[in-house]
Amino acid sequence: MIYLKSIVLLIIISQPIQACRLWAVCTKTDKTFSTMSDDERSEVEAQLAEFYVQSKSMQNGWSLMCYSDLQDGPVEPLYRSDSPASNDSLLYWSTVNSLLNADQGRIGIGHLRLATSGSNEIPNPHPWIFYSQEKSYSLIHNGTLDKQLVHDLITDNGADMSWLDAHPPNTFGSGDWGGDGWPSVVDSELILLYVMKMVELTEDMYEGFQIALNNLIQAGASSFQLNLIFSDGDVIMAFGGGSYALHFLESEEYFAVMTQPPQDMDEEWDHIVAQELIIIDGDNISRHPDFITVVLDDNHQSFIPSYFHMEPAYPNPFNSSVQFVLNGTTIAPIQVSVYSISGNKVDEFNVSSISNEKRLVGWTPPPNLSSGTYFINANSNNLAQTRKILFIK
Repeated sequence: MIYLKSIVLLIIISQPIQACRLWAVCTKTDKTFSTMSDDERSEVEAQLAEFYVQSKSMQNGWSLMCYSDLQDGPVEPLYRSDSPASNDSLLYWSTVNSLLNADQGRIGIGHLRLATSGSNEIPNPHPWIFYSQEKSYSLIHNGTLDKQLVHDLITDNGADMSWLDAHPPNTFGSGDWGGDGWPSVVDSELILLYVMKMVELTEDMYEGFQIALNNLIQAGASSFQLNLIFSDGDVIMAFGGGSYALHFLESEEYFAVMTQPPQDMDEEWDHIVAQELIIIDGDNISRHPDFITVVLDDNHQSFIPSYFHMEPAYPNPFNSSVQFVLNGTTIAPIQVSVYSISGNKVDEFNVSSISNEKRLVGWTPPPNLSSGTYFINANSNNLAQTRKILFIK
């Protein structure tokens, strides 16, 4: 009986988890999809053939997208369907052909959807796309998150709705996202909106992605529900929330990432370990096993390492006082120092630590300070931001 139970348990464990399937490929710097060798191209086609087979159990659609060096403006999927690829055979393979023959195409993204959040009545397989600073950021996701949890992080528990007001999530005609349309909002799009809020806050793709995932896990999201592929068209970032949730491959002419790669090929796939990030940039692949940095303090409470952004000072120029906003989270007070253009410190004061908030800070120059250019430096726990100001008496 024990032996039989062990066999049953082994069979259950070995079965693939029924969840969305992800795929991404990035050619190496000197190659594009259309200039790959026949052998390398056939390997990518075999991956998409496996993707097609897997679509039979992915009932809520498929999507393929291509980043090309020739694209100008926002990138859109080549096709997005609400039916399994196995039901769209001619359309699927026609789209694959378009992707692999795209002029100057370098990055391909694919998603098979098994809906667990939002509407499944319309074609909404990933990627979700956010256009910012002349780049199309895309995200595909395997897992299920509590939408309210992500909403609360984006809005600071409802205190600041400005980001979602400026970037409302899709409801696909079901009404306003904050009302009747909320059930149709997809958790994965909210993840991208939160990631992009952090990317724009930090002005850095890596740091913003890291802070967003740290905060999601800190807030109670399971990392096992956060298997993500994130791209800006130049690099691919793949985060494996759980071991073996994502696999990756380096071939002679390309890199690939898949949820479930083909089993019958000679390619040697490796797996992303739990909470590891890999970055593919066309030249190499780098591994970041300590990407999630939630740690314990002396009281055994978890916290996120400090980060903050100093927004531009205003008014600037000024003649009496100047203000600026500190936005983010710090575990230590923020020391604010003002320097002259020659590097002499003319004033200094402290601001108490901030916690996922915006703090308005003001500064009034000492009475004997001369007109001129000065620099305000905010520093906390070795993180620093500086802004230039012009004082006119």
